[in-house]
Amino acid sequence: MEKHNYIGLITAPELPTEMVKKFIDKLPQVFEQKIDRSASWEVEMVEDPLTGAAEGANEIFDETLKIKKKNNWDYAISLTDLPIFYGKYTVAADQHFQNNIASISIPAFGWIKLKSAVMKAIVHILKELVYHSEDKNREEIAEKCAPEKWEKNFPAIWVKRMETVDHPRQAEVQYLIIPKVYGKIRLLIGMIQSNRPMSIMRSFKKVLAVAFSTGAFGLIFTTLWNLSVILSTARLGGLMTAAIMVMIIWIIFNHHLWEGKSAGNDRRLRRLYNLATFFTIFISVVTYYILLWGFFFTAAAVLIPPEVFKDAVPMEGDTSIVHYMRVSWVAASISTIAGAIGAGMENEELVRDITYGYRQKRRFNGIQSGE
Repeated sequence: MEKHNYIGLITAPELPTEMVKKFIDKLPQVFEQKIDRSASWEVEMVEDPLTGAAEGANEIFDETLKIKKKNNWDYAISLTDLPIFYGKYTVAADQHFQNNIASISIPAFGWIKLKSAVMKAIVHILKELVYHSEDKNREEIAEKCAPEKWEKNFPAIWVKRMETVDHPRQAEVQYLIIPKVYGKIRLLIGMIQSNRPMSIMRSFKKVLAVAFSTGAFGLIFTTLWNLSVILSTARLGGLMTAAIMVMIIWIIFNHHLWEGKSAGNDRRLRRLYNLATFFTIFISVVTYYILLWGFFFTAAAVLIPPEVFKDAVPMEGDTSIVHYMRVSWVAASISTIAGAIGAGMENEELVRDITYGYRQKRRFNGIQSGE
C-alpha cells in the first residue's frame, strides 16, 4: 500500500509566507523525486505570528509541535525571518527527530537565490526527518546521516552539522553557519533582504516631489552653477554623504525605528535589528538620491544652455557633460537637506514595518489580542 505523508509548513508573516506561496505547489512532486517515489505527499501551509516573533528555537519548536498535532501532520517545518543563535554561531536550521519537526531561519541563507536555497533546505531537512523516522538500525543511521554527508548537500555555503544535547525541548541536530564572522555577515544581509528595502521607495513620492521642486527652483539661479565648479570633488562627496546621513537619521528617528534598551530584547539582538534597519534605510535613501540626481541632470540639460553656463561661471574651456553632472550633484545634495526633511512619508506603516523590532512587537501584540 502506498504511504501517504502529510507535511506542514508553518511560516512567519510577510516574507516567509510570500516566498513559500510561490513554490508550495511544486513541493509534492519534488518530495517524490528527491525523497521517496513510492510515497505520496500532501503539503499544507499555516501562517503563524509566533514563528516570526519568538527569539529562541525552543519557543518555535513548541509552537511547531502544537500546530503539527492540531493538524495531524506527519512532519512539520517552521520558517522564520528572525535570527536564531547557538552560542555565537548563526543557526540555519534546527531538527527534532523525536517529534518529526524542524525550523529554518531564512535570513541565515543571505540574499542571492534566496527562494531556491530555502526550497532546497526544506527538501533537505524533510529528507533527514523522514529517514530518522523510519525503522532502521543505529549503524545504518550513523552511516547514512554522517555529518560530512549532510553538510556537503545543505543549500548554504560553509555549514557545520552538529548534534546537540539530548533534551526534549532542544534541537537534536543544528546546521550552523561557519565561520562565526561569515555567519553574522550572511545573517545581516538576509535580514536586510527580509526588510525588502526597495518596497519603501513608493513611500518616497512626497519626499521626492518636495526635494525636486526645491532643487529645480535653485537651478534657475547661478549660485548652484558656481558651487559645482568651485567645490572640489571631495567636498561634493562630503556634501552628498551629509545629505544621505541626514535623511537616514531623520527617517529612523521620525518613525521611531531605533530600538532602545527598553525594547525587551537582549543586547545582541537589539544591535542586530538596529544594524538591519540602518542598512535597509541606507539602500532606500541611496536609491532615492540616485533617482533625484537623474531628475536634476535631465532638468539641467534642458534648462541650462551651454553658452549661458559658460558666461555665468568662471571656468576654462567649453561646457561639457561633466559640468551638468556636477550641477546635478550639488542640487541633489542641497535639496535633500533643505526640502526632503520637511516632507512626510506617504505610508508610515510601511516604513515602520521594515524594522525587525517593530514587526516583532506587532506580532506579539496580535498574539496577545487573539488570546
